[in-house]
Amino acid sequence: MTFEDAIVYYKTSRAIAEALEMSDARVSQMKSAGGFSYPIQCVLEIHSGRKLKARREDEPTGKAA
Repeated sequence: MTFEDAIVYYKTSRAIAEALEMSDARVSQMKSAGGFSYPIQCVLEIHSGRKLKARREDEPTGKAA
């Protein structure tokens, strides 16, 4: 999932931070870095009831395993 996908679902960066139990600043850092790592995406996928989908190709590094 991209950061934009998460914003569409959660509506705000603050809501994403709450879902991840992280600070707003950390979520902002992830946004600046280009998005979420695959493990973080997996947490959001589960938290969203699988409405969001974790995708390795959406990691900021572009790595696909």
